[in-house]
Amino acid sequence: MDSLYNIGTAILLGVLDSIKGIAVVFYLDKEANRKSLQPRPGRATKESLSTPVAFPQQQQPSATTTKLSSTVNKDNGGGGKRKEESKVLHRVLQCCLLNGGVFMLSILLFEYGVLPGLNFFLSYLFSNSGTVSTVWGWMKPSLSLLFHSFWVAPLFLLSKIVNSLWFQDIADSAYKFRKGRPQLISSISKLIADTLISLLIQVLFLLQSTVIKYLPIPVPFACSILYMVHMSLLCSLYAFEYKWFNMGWELHKRLTYIETNWPFFIGFGLPLAILSEMPNSLVISGCVFSVLFPLFILSANEATPKVSVCETPLKLFSLVVAITNALFSSRTKLGKAALSTPISGSPATGPPGMMMGRGMTPPLSSSTPTPSLNFQLNQQQRMRQQQQHHRQHRHSSPVPSAVGSTGSGAGMGLVMTPQQQQAALNRSFRR
Repeated sequence: MDSLYNIGTAILLGVLDSIKGIAVVFYLDKEANRKSLQPRPGRATKESLSTPVAFPQQQQPSATTTKLSSTVNKDNGGGGKRKEESKVLHRVLQCCLLNGGVFMLSILLFEYGVLPGLNFFLSYLFSNSGTVSTVWGWMKPSLSLLFHSFWVAPLFLLSKIVNSLWFQDIADSAYKFRKGRPQLISSISKLIADTLISLLIQVLFLLQSTVIKYLPIPVPFACSILYMVHMSLLCSLYAFEYKWFNMGWELHKRLTYIETNWPFFIGFGLPLAILSEMPNSLVISGCVFSVLFPLFILSANEATPKVSVCETPLKLFSLVVAITNALFSSRTKLGKAALSTPISGSPATGPPGMMMGRGMTPPLSSSTPTPSLNFQLNQQQRMRQQQQHHRQHRHSSPVPSAVGSTGSGAGMGLVMTPQQQQAALNRSFRR
């Protein structure tokens, strides 16, 4: 009984924290800007350094004081780098204007204003009801297709990109105000892998929630309750992930924390899940979520989850985590197998019995040389032999005298000049 009471209390506390944190948007910017303007301890302020010092003998400030004061004014004024101001309220209003004022309002205006107006105009133009139904039968689907293709789909993609940037800006500003500098994951490769795997797990968990919603369970409202539990945990993961990411928590730690303290997170994500599921249109539901989600990011940054409420964790993410691990492990095994498999030779890439890798230069000699290759090898071997023969002959013969070299050279060794050696080599090549 005490366990049920603690679970109910944690769920109610989560609901209250998700609503109570919305009020932060009205005073966060003011306090954050005031905090950034406060002087840091140990640093001289602008007023203290720019105040002239009155000396007894002279009333004018010294050149050192004037120079120091101008330097401080330049650092604090337009000449230096201005401190970044908090714009949380501005970003929240931008999200509301884009998703609610432009996107959702245009869809509602088309569905409940333009289409009924055209139907009334056709009924007024044609007196025959059969003609009106025929014309409207092909006109309404065509107009809806054109509207969703050229307005809804591009604006939906654009809003997703812009919303992701604005959501990150809101989360970073709120975290810097409460916690200070973000402590991101140290490794860039881990950071990219964590983001991609987290996105895949969220998509798979959303598919799991949709499958559970349509399960043929005979118990009334059982599927709807399980579906709302899934969506509440998913909304809580969306909202708290910005905070935990800035704290340096990896994905497995975030999921374990939600599954262990599930009563609080079910209550925290329940209002957003209910409000997002109220519209029948999927696009309108996405607009409602995008309008309310920045407020829940602020609430998550201010909330303190109630932990150690239930000893039994609710492992709803276990299936999607297992599927993700299986996908990545299979790809890793395929990559390792491709790297460890030797590449066998083929007639198109090399001679039989010889392995040649892709991009490798084939060897100069082989077991079945071609005639042109034989000719080149014979020429190279003959040139080496002639050069070796001339070197041995030059070292073994005595050095002739000047008289002997000009007189008779038949009985003495003849030393060939480099020009003569080159001419002999050329004659051998011509043969």
